[in-house]
Amino acid sequence: MKRKLKALSLAAVSGALIFTSACSNKEASKEAEKVEVGSLPKAGDFSKEVELNLSGSFTRGKAEDGNYVQKRLEEQFNVKIINTKTDTWNTDQVNLMVASGDLPDTFGFTAGGKSAQELFDSGLTRTIPKEMLEKYAPRYMKMLSENPPGPIMNLKQGTDNEYLQLVGQYDHVDGVAWGPTFRLDWLEKLGIKPPGEIKQVGPSGGREKIYFTDAAYTLEEVEEILKAFTFDDPDGNGKDDTYGLSPYNNQIHWSASLMGAFGLAPGYNFIEDGKLVQTEVSQKYKEFLKLMAKWYKMGLIDPEFTTLDNNKSWEKYKQGKIGYYIAQPSYIAMDDWAKGRAPQNIVESPDSTAKLLATAPEIGKGGQQGVGAYLPVVNLADAFYVSKHVTDEELARILQIFDYINFDNEARWTLYGEVGVHSDWEGTPEKSALKVRPEFAKEEGNSGFWAYNFRTYDKERVQWFQSEYTNKIKSEFYAREDVKEKMLIRPYKWDILNETKLKELSKRYSGQLTTIVDEFRMKAIVGEVDIDKEWDKYVENWMKNGGKETLDELEKAPKVSDLLSNK
Repeated sequence: MKRKLKALSLAAVSGALIFTSACSNKEASKEAEKVEVGSLPKAGDFSKEVELNLSGSFTRGKAEDGNYVQKRLEEQFNVKIINTKTDTWNTDQVNLMVASGDLPDTFGFTAGGKSAQELFDSGLTRTIPKEMLEKYAPRYMKMLSENPPGPIMNLKQGTDNEYLQLVGQYDHVDGVAWGPTFRLDWLEKLGIKPPGEIKQVGPSGGREKIYFTDAAYTLEEVEEILKAFTFDDPDGNGKDDTYGLSPYNNQIHWSASLMGAFGLAPGYNFIEDGKLVQTEVSQKYKEFLKLMAKWYKMGLIDPEFTTLDNNKSWEKYKQGKIGYYIAQPSYIAMDDWAKGRAPQNIVESPDSTAKLLATAPEIGKGGQQGVGAYLPVVNLADAFYVSKHVTDEELARILQIFDYINFDNEARWTLYGEVGVHSDWEGTPEKSALKVRPEFAKEEGNSGFWAYNFRTYDKERVQWFQSEYTNKIKSEFYAREDVKEKMLIRPYKWDILNETKLKELSKRYSGQLTTIVDEFRMKAIVGEVDIDKEWDKYVENWMKNGGKETLDELEKAPKVSDLLSNK
């Protein structure tokens, strides 16, 4: 997804945490300080000017002093804003800032991969009292209450009223994040019917060549289609130079819906034969690998995939030799940020005669179909921290600014300015993306757009940066309530409340476990190992290198079903 919207990568800078004398009093930082909320100014009382060094989630250090958004915020909230001049997406720059102890009053980056609790224990951040949030950030608290278990996430250990960080609402990832696409022109040439009624994505710009349906093929049907794509000369050039499927070697996204046909999602866990098991060492995953190995042996999978990362895979797809590819809704809607990515790159040229069909996820033998939920429990993510040195009075002003610019949609001007002056609708007003005019910086710079905002989007805000075509196909399929109910695969257990030692174990073992899984998957698919013969050895290796310890600790985590019902 787009850099600043990614969960669908959700990217934040990590820097090596360096301790200084400014944050050496670890024990003192652990002690909760009593906040006398009643003695603080009333909400909306901005009579006293407050100086704040604000950093949003996207701060590149390029916000010009006196920019448009800064001036308006300063006037509205009677604050003097000090702009952060550090690129908070640059690891080295963050390291220097952390080492000096000179952190901005608010920030959305993490230091050294530390958890919120560890940042607090290290003396870098302060807690945010629930009572202050209720007084100064009521919109935020309302959002939390509507997204269980939001109200009990990120609490300081041993408290029920002190938050270590604030979180963002991620409605842009709502619904089915991935789905299969097929070359529709190849299906038509080969006489293969779509699985249901198909609809055109849009009228022009390449979207007229892309169709979608809420119906799906079975895995058996997909195999026959891949065979036809590979061996029946679908491009009509008389050469044996096409393939059904082209994965890539640096991610597992390419298999999202194929794994879903086995009831699987990468990295998640479920109950198999009465026991808690991780996807990558489950019997269902073994069957998935055997199917991929079968397809590879049949010649349906591009053998060059072992040398292709996702970017090179997109480039190869554009050459017109691959019939099946995975896609996000915004890809098939051809949103600006997704240009150049497969599969829509095949229709971007006005001269292209290719056509695409996006379908619902494939149906497995037991009727299973779906894709792992983009976020495992609830659509809340990311972190907004407040520095240790921020006073209660400063925090009161920060929370009111935070609540307004991030959760009052009247504050759209902090992101896009005034429509008709700074930005314009891409298509239908209020139903399409906003485009900033070229004389203003899209981010920071002379406009100050996004310079102080957190990464959080409700459904209305999502509409500001998604094309009307993405909105259309999401409402008609990918984010339909019945589709989400049926097709979103969630883990059985998840430690979203940080009640276990799973984060600690992940730091210790994730690298070696990832290597074990990735190497076996690659060798299994290309036939370098016999999956049946080597499976037990693979599982044993995974278990003894931290897997068993991880599963044992995962047993202590709450059930996702209980978290969603807020039990």
